[in-house]
Amino acid sequence: MDVTRRTFALAGFTALSSAALSGRAWADDPAAVRQILVEPSGVNARVSVALDRHTQVRTFFLPQPDRFVVDISNSRLALPQGPSGGGAGGGVIRGYRYAPRPDGVSRLVLDLEAPARLVRQDLGGRRQPLVSFDLAPNAPFTAAPAPLQRQGRDSRQRTIVIDAGHGGRDPGAIGVTGVREKDVVLDSALKLRRALEHRGHRVAMTRDADTYVEHSQRVRFARQQNADLFISVHADSHANREAAGASVYTLSERGADRAQGMMDAQNWNVDLGDAPREGLAHDILLDLRQRETINNSALFAQTVIPRIASVAPLLRNTHRNAGFFVLLAPDVPAVLIETGFLSNVEDERRLADPNARERLAEAMARAVDDYFAAPALYASA
Repeated sequence: MDVTRRTFALAGFTALSSAALSGRAWADDPAAVRQILVEPSGVNARVSVALDRHTQVRTFFLPQPDRFVVDISNSRLALPQGPSGGGAGGGVIRGYRYAPRPDGVSRLVLDLEAPARLVRQDLGGRRQPLVSFDLAPNAPFTAAPAPLQRQGRDSRQRTIVIDAGHGGRDPGAIGVTGVREKDVVLDSALKLRRALEHRGHRVAMTRDADTYVEHSQRVRFARQQNADLFISVHADSHANREAAGASVYTLSERGADRAQGMMDAQNWNVDLGDAPREGLAHDILLDLRQRETINNSALFAQTVIPRIASVAPLLRNTHRNAGFFVLLAPDVPAVLIETGFLSNVEDERRLADPNARERLAEAMARAVDDYFAAPALYASA
């Protein structure tokens, strides 16, 4: 349903059911605003607000300049930046600001690139006090180019974990002339480490020699390092010897479901700030944290693909999704890069060439710089 700007300006008051409060009046205690997430989709954008319980929400548009306002009644802003602040946007949302009002309302203001309309709203249900709104521009517009460095990401030294696939007793794919995956991806990973360290990044490797590391240990290592990005380097193989080119994998929807189960199995504790350690609010925040990680993984995938394309051929439909174990961490953006097919003569020759691996490592390192120059799309508890 398309809700017009005028309609919502006049009748933008909605209520999250107080019946979900288990008999308590909604005015007893303020609801905590735990997280704000902006997700662009082309020129459209979705903003989601995680609460720890239901309360009333009012929305309306304001012109000159164009804004979309979300007023959350009887609430407090429990974000790590404090009770007031802001963040970067995406799509039709230029950015956002939030602050408390004297009447107990938490106000979120979305600054818009152009006049927009509300095309979808989700006010949550009894079990999920999460509100979200989808905005679309009223007419086509051209977004301003993003600056090279933005306030959305801080300037601290970043930690990148590089994972060279296979190793030790596991050779991985074996090429048509005997080139082993474990060897070429280790050398590629070492070259990538040098390129990243030269740029000032902190780099840790799951293996830097011909050793075998269990998948679970690779993920655990990345989380122990508090990694800002995890890059797993592989080479592919296929029965069809014509298959060729690099590809990039991020976590699939099925993989995300698998990750939920692995959190308990692997004792993965996710830092959610001062949020409750169990219950509905915890589950919602954990859900949003995982979505945030998947979004950032996809952002890096879309950043690294054109860089790889400048030095190597690409597989058709280059950005792919899978449930690979090394992509399952709920709080570390992760990609698995298949650098080519050892089952293809041309790809094998390229991957066996140290100079080609050097060029590939340099391309991936440049993508890392590009990624960290992009804006953060969220503020979380």
